[in-house]
Amino acid sequence: MLLVLAATTCGLFFSFGTSAPIEPLGPGGTPFLLDKSQYFSHSFLETEIPYIDIPDQLIKDVYYYRWTSLERNLRYTTQGTGYMTTEFVQPVWYAQAFGTINAAAGHHLDEAKWLRSPKYTDDYFQLYARGPANSTQYTEWILHAAERKALVSGDKAFLAAHLDDLQRAVHEWDKVLDKDVGLYYYQPVWDAQELSLPGFVADPNNMDWDLRKDGPDTYRPSHNAYMVANCRAVARAAEFAGNAQVQAEYTKMADDIEAAMFKHMWDPKKQFFMDIIRPNNPNLTRLDGREQVGVFPFRFGIGLNETYAQPAVDALFDTQGFLTPYGPPTLEVRDPWYMAEKPDSYCCYWNGQSWPYSTSHTLKSLAAIYRSGTTNLTSDQYYLYLKTYAQTQQKDGHPYVAESHYPHKAMWSADGFNHSEHYAHSTNNDDVISGLLGIVPQADDTLVISPIVPSDWKWFGIQDLNYHGHRVTVLYDADGTRYGKGIGLTVFIDNEQIYQGPDMKATVKMPPPRIPDKDVPVNIAANPDGVGRWPRADATYTFQADWSYKAIDGVVYYDSEPDNRWTNYQSPNQNDTLTVTFPRFRNISSVTLAAFSDVDRNGQIDLPWKVEVWGSTGLLATVSDSDLVANDRNTISFNETETSFVALNLYNQPGRFVGLCEVEVWVPPAGSVYHAADALLKGETVDVLLEGNVNGVKPKSVVGAMAADSIVSFSGVLGPAAAGSSTVTIVYANAGESTLNLALEVNQVPQAVGVALKPTEDGAYASVDVPVKLASGKNFVTLKGGSPWIKLDTLTVS
Repeated sequence: MLLVLAATTCGLFFSFGTSAPIEPLGPGGTPFLLDKSQYFSHSFLETEIPYIDIPDQLIKDVYYYRWTSLERNLRYTTQGTGYMTTEFVQPVWYAQAFGTINAAAGHHLDEAKWLRSPKYTDDYFQLYARGPANSTQYTEWILHAAERKALVSGDKAFLAAHLDDLQRAVHEWDKVLDKDVGLYYYQPVWDAQELSLPGFVADPNNMDWDLRKDGPDTYRPSHNAYMVANCRAVARAAEFAGNAQVQAEYTKMADDIEAAMFKHMWDPKKQFFMDIIRPNNPNLTRLDGREQVGVFPFRFGIGLNETYAQPAVDALFDTQGFLTPYGPPTLEVRDPWYMAEKPDSYCCYWNGQSWPYSTSHTLKSLAAIYRSGTTNLTSDQYYLYLKTYAQTQQKDGHPYVAESHYPHKAMWSADGFNHSEHYAHSTNNDDVISGLLGIVPQADDTLVISPIVPSDWKWFGIQDLNYHGHRVTVLYDADGTRYGKGIGLTVFIDNEQIYQGPDMKATVKMPPPRIPDKDVPVNIAANPDGVGRWPRADATYTFQADWSYKAIDGVVYYDSEPDNRWTNYQSPNQNDTLTVTFPRFRNISSVTLAAFSDVDRNGQIDLPWKVEVWGSTGLLATVSDSDLVANDRNTISFNETETSFVALNLYNQPGRFVGLCEVEVWVPPAGSVYHAADALLKGETVDVLLEGNVNGVKPKSVVGAMAADSIVSFSGVLGPAAAGSSTVTIVYANAGESTLNLALEVNQVPQAVGVALKPTEDGAYASVDVPVKLASGKNFVTLKGGSPWIKLDTLTVS
């Protein structure tokens, strides 16, 4: 069987031929990706994703496109912090640390957990659990998604190690918990759904735009279901950690919230979970309109019996309810406030539009309802919703995802140029893998296969799926002619056939989980904080519409629009140099170039005919265009050298120019010594200073120019195998006349005792030992404050 691939500027399109059966392979790879020149970033797809074989070409095309859209939104932040997932490919003003927006973080984790490398989800989760990302900007189900991630990876220890962080995250929401009612409230805008029903009911005459847009404080089925799921995730982590007391405590919290939802939110007349506006509503009167958020609880296991689930199914397949050609919409069609068309150009109307964000929740609810067996929902009906979702994710005849879609016409209703493209605010591939193809993750050593495929499908397959650290291939062949592996279901684990049976469903025994090494290289070239921070990128020539900073912003994608690159387009020079300067000298042995080319798109950017790599010691390597691949990562290796910069001298092809989407320099992670020059620096004046840069002596890089607003955050600080007391030793200089106290935070938690930096003689360097409690794994250790007299050198853990 051959996988045929074709690339366009909108994405990738895959189709299977039928000339030969699938040959399941193990870690050695797959035979499908043969023509690597026809699509972008083949190395990511080849090494990270599972492949599918299904009779529905549209769903399949969208599936592969969505892996490319996910890669576009992966961002490397800093060494020690690692990867996160953006929501918009171009940063937006209201994003938080590193461009994080927590509204869809649960969707991000749900989708990326199927990638083979755990770093994409481990790093991202820790950014919320211990790092500076804001987990309460919007409502969220991040903890639940982390639990589901653990069930896929089999890495129970990782989730258990974050038990304290999970508990802290739940209680961050205490500020909006109405203890008398037992429910959480929030404005719909912070439930990621502005201009939704509560705002229109609260402001029916459109007299207060902010009230209509943001909505009043509202008890919502979505937010409260998230909190039920998050509490149960804490209980699961406690179970993995062997902490029965915490497990019981959070199980009770979840049960209490769920009971309050049934008591207050379930409307026996509407037969739906309903919103309740909080202000001026002492009797907790529910709204009349049925919103799509009323379906969300089912995906979290709430209401999975006939009384609650059957009315939801009926509503979802009612054309006056939620069944539309490009739906489901966020509000019932029959509702007076339903908007099939947006009334103005404002981007984000939720009151009737079809949002992939909500469709993702609904698909998971449908899967949970179907598998509960408590309703008349059929596999064909589930497939109808998934097919509708694939039909919605189109533009100009190609797979594409933006913000929101009109429910009755083939057009995106929110799709801003250089803004909404490949919008990472939903799942798709998780719904194909865990929904349609039926890979249901488990906490024990089993693989549960429970597909929800149409009744007329005779075959399907998924290959090289990463599950519990093993390569899994599942093939279903009704008559044995598609794959030649027998009739029914065949399962391979690590290239060995371990199951064959006539049925479509099975529970298969797995080997114990295989947890990958977490000690992965770090990229010292990435700079998520922008110009003026470290590292820095400069070029001898940059096209006016491009930006040298884009080459180190941590984002890699190869689209013409939106752009993410440095080029020397229209340069008068035969060759130009892009230089990445590190905040201190580093030992490096390679540089990775994400090379941009648009010649196949009628452009003039192509691979350089030669690349010279220079460092502090001189020329390090030279490669020609024959050694490079366009629109993918290329690693150039050389003898290890100590350098403070990498200069890339790129020679133009005749009549062409050159471009790079990213420059990466991967080195081993820090041991127990962490340099302040590598830390995250915030503040008006704080910066890296060079000392001793005279007479050819290698300068020392320290952090100085400090002030009261200075923040120096060491990330990726490794704690002990089991959380406990440690000592961090801080090397510093204090040229002042008095002791200066810096505030200390560990994983964003302020410590009772700060760091006292006594004066040092003649500004020489001294050390101070500080007792701290570090969690197992990576920690964020943050120092706040300072003065011009203070310099920070290193932090060491013992």
